[in-house]
Amino acid sequence: MTLRSLGYGRSGKDGKDGTNGTNGTNGTNGSNATATPLGTATPQPLGNTTAGTATNASREDHVHAKQVQLVGSINVTETLLISLAVGMKRKDFALAGVTPADANKLLLVPNGTPTAGCEAVNAYPSATSGQVSIGYYTPLLGIGATYSIPVSIYRIT
Repeated sequence: MTLRSLGYGRSGKDGKDGTNGTNGTNGTNGSNATATPLGTATPQPLGNTTAGTATNASREDHVHAKQVQLVGSINVTETLLISLAVGMKRKDFALAGVTPADANKLLLVPNGTPTAGCEAVNAYPSATSGQVSIGYYTPLLGIGATYSIPVSIYRIT
């Protein structure tokens, strides 16, 4: 009787690769049954303009709760005989349509290029109807200096 070892033997050649399996089928498309359809009504107004031109560009139930309405434009300007003031200033200007009830509803937007170093900051209604208080920065001015800050005032309705 001959005994043989259970040790490692030589490996044979690798066999060929098998064929590729079949691809799975694609799933079904999702349903669009619960989506709100696009509207066919005229676009909703946005302030003093109309948003979009297509009649089906928005959903029927899409309406903005707030709008912006132009109250008017003013030019924050002053010519000073002598001034060394620099920094924040506040001044009242006449603007029809502004009332004290407009507190926290006014929006100040620059509508032109201000004098170098000047910047409009905010707008509040004055205690008197027809007056708006504008907060703004000015640079160090000298004798006969003039500054100009053109702004538009909008009301959030």
